[in-house]
Amino acid sequence: MSALNEGGEPEPDPVVTPNDAIDPARITRAHKAVPVWVQLTFDDGRPSRTEKGFVRAWTGRFVLVQVLWQISYYRGAREYWVEAGQVRRRVIEPQWLGRSA
Repeated sequence: MSALNEGGEPEPDPVVTPNDAIDPARITRAHKAVPVWVQLTFDDGRPSRTEKGFVRAWTGRFVLVQVLWQISYYRGAREYWVEAGQVRRRVIEPQWLGRSA
């Protein structure tokens, strides 16, 4: 059986900023998603961890990041508002770098 068909439990969400704490008038949307590393913390005893993600929007204090997240038997995109200090830029190198022609 494929690993995609194995049942699994959804992963509990990290500690994030509630959507109602975000002032919609202060949101700036990204024209193009920006690749980032995001430090996610948990309140159930799991250690914090760094995940690859993309910035979709921001305010002066918060950043909306999109990360791949274990939803059930698959990983799907989820969006979370986090503190700006939890996010740092990452570089995605072009696929052709280092390859001979």
